[in-house]
Amino acid sequence: MSIRPAPGLVPTKPLTYEEAIGILFHDARFDGRAPRSNDPEGRLERMRTVLAALGNPQERFRTVHVTGTKGKGSTSAYTESILRHLGYRTGLFTSPHLHSFRERIRVDGKLISQETCAGLIERALPHLETVPDLTVFGRITVIAFLCFAEAGVDWAVVEVGVGGRLDSTNVVQPAVCGITHVSMDHMHMLGDTLEEIAAEKAGIIKRERPVFSAPQKERARDVLRRVAGEMDAPLTEVTRCRRAPLPLVGEHQQINAGIAFAMVRELHRQGLTRWDDRLVDRGLSNTRWPCRIEWLQQPETESLPLVVDCAHNVDSLEILLSTLAQIHPGRPFTFIFGVNRDKDIAPMLKRAVAASPRIVLVQSRHPKALPVPELRSAIDALPSKDDSAVIAAPSMRAGLEAATRITSPDGYLVGTGSVFVAAELRETWHELHPGLFAADDWIHEANTDPQLAPLPPAYGMI
Repeated sequence: MSIRPAPGLVPTKPLTYEEAIGILFHDARFDGRAPRSNDPEGRLERMRTVLAALGNPQERFRTVHVTGTKGKGSTSAYTESILRHLGYRTGLFTSPHLHSFRERIRVDGKLISQETCAGLIERALPHLETVPDLTVFGRITVIAFLCFAEAGVDWAVVEVGVGGRLDSTNVVQPAVCGITHVSMDHMHMLGDTLEEIAAEKAGIIKRERPVFSAPQKERARDVLRRVAGEMDAPLTEVTRCRRAPLPLVGEHQQINAGIAFAMVRELHRQGLTRWDDRLVDRGLSNTRWPCRIEWLQQPETESLPLVVDCAHNVDSLEILLSTLAQIHPGRPFTFIFGVNRDKDIAPMLKRAVAASPRIVLVQSRHPKALPVPELRSAIDALPSKDDSAVIAAPSMRAGLEAATRITSPDGYLVGTGSVFVAAELRETWHELHPGLFAADDWIHEANTDPQLAPLPPAYGMI
């Protein structure tokens, strides 16, 4: 799906939320085939030009900047929750979203309202469109910074979109940076080797600003150390956080929480934040970040347990499988599996087939999703296993039903392969079992956002 550019982007009357979102994404290509930027190296300069015209909102709050291949969203969520529980007004910028675009921009843990979002987009439009070649993510980043500045946040935790060095968020001057586990992903943008990808991630390191990293493979660690040394930035490799019960399961989440804890502790050491052990622990324990090895609440009626996870490359799939093996060793499970076409799917499929003989193939609504017939062909090309059961399902609900039929009563279901598969399975679970999710869960925002479509003629340029 792509949105045809509007003939112009200055509205003739106040924008509704639907119209504002349509304009924000007016030239987006959601199929992963967007043309390359004519000048990627100039991306940050274009961002600075727009932000300067808007009064440099990113300078009106302090920032924590987080990148990495896996875990940067979880680390950002932990960090924001700690700061909020310490009594600071917080902003959190993450991507992509699960159920609503509004999840990407949060103040004090709450989603940006439709009215605020529309108003900020309308005000920014004259400046956004005077700068050519500004990415859709760049526009969203501008809106987030405007929102945080006008909300008066004390601290904004900003997650990098892709990479780091040329990412639109890299215009901030953070007090501290975090780098989560670095692995192979987005190679078409970041490079074909771990060293190249690590160098792009290291691009967020600022001179003399402390950096906290997850334990890395040696090749990535060497790159981070080199860049940190060049920038005179103290670099610390963290250990697991074991000080508070964590809501997100797995040893990798203990590392992510360890980065968050270490960053906030460093802010306190610098005299930038207060500190209270009880509130810090409460912030860690109350962190909300769905679809990360999330076991969905079960209804009273008999139903196999369902865990949903955003694993979208072979490394994150390995982490998911090792965590499940630790929690439920030997317990049988069935995959509900779908992937995006822009991923290296062969290693993922090979690992999935080796982990479970039962796989139900699905396709999310997202235009990047690989069609089920192509996914089936990719599995059929792998060395066959005589006991394998591979089923194609036309919908998430059908996928749940098929997986339940072929799974023993003592087993469970695992929905994964992409963020969008995990989110849609979560939504389907809500439809099948209403009332299980808390009243403030983002699931209730599902389907409240507009379907992106060309703008009506009344909203052209003046």
